[in-house]
Amino acid sequence: MVRRIRGPLPAVALVLVVLLAGCSGLPATDRQESASEPTVENFSYPSGWSQDGIADVPVALETHEATVNNTSRRSRLSIIDEDSNRTTVRAVDTESGTASVRWSDTLFGSDVHSYYSAEGVFEYDRTTGELTRRLDENWTQDRVASHERLRLQRSLSELEANATETVTVEGTTAVRYNVTGIKDPLRVPAHNATGNVVVTEKGYIAEFNITRGNDGFTRQTRHDVSEFGNATVTRPAWMPEE
Repeated sequence: MVRRIRGPLPAVALVLVVLLAGCSGLPATDRQESASEPTVENFSYPSGWSQDGIADVPVALETHEATVNNTSRRSRLSIIDEDSNRTTVRAVDTESGTASVRWSDTLFGSDVHSYYSAEGVFEYDRTTGELTRRLDENWTQDRVASHERLRLQRSLSELEANATETVTVEGTTAVRYNVTGIKDPLRVPAHNATGNVVVTEKGYIAEFNITRGNDGFTRQTRHDVSEFGNATVTRPAWMPEE
């Protein structure tokens, strides 16, 4: 029969317990707890945003623009209807002072690529092979992004949305919203909306995928910003050498 030890531990056992405790690392009182993961409750919402959705669309867009202005980045905006797909890809390289815009429309068969530099604006029609050079055009980075601003506003207006989770976008914390509907259908030409929106703690809209519609139409709008802070614009092969 095995007898259980009762009473004080023998001296050898006490020494063994002390040695094992020393191998466990720092004392419990000195151990550092790992930083807690960000949540939708403690996320640092940028101006124009809240846990309950888009608090103010104009302010949210101002915050977005203030964050991306003078920053190299690439963005894609696609508007998909039942009979067409219009996609615009913009790239801004602040280091070289260049930019490019490629616009395509499946409905009309258009595919135009523009390149902006100190030498002027070069526009190449990939469908016809025609190259247009506007050497005296005074372009700015803000002008390159101006059309995108209007599309973003139309896409985000009157959305019902709520923050559902935090994610990481290119090394920065962001929050993802679930789009559940339209706040006031009388103010926009849509009765329903679904999708998601991702905005970073820095304040720029990293991406969204929103489908709006009513009994007469359905439209999907997709947007994303990539290579934030390190995008480059290379000289197109079709651009003539000076």
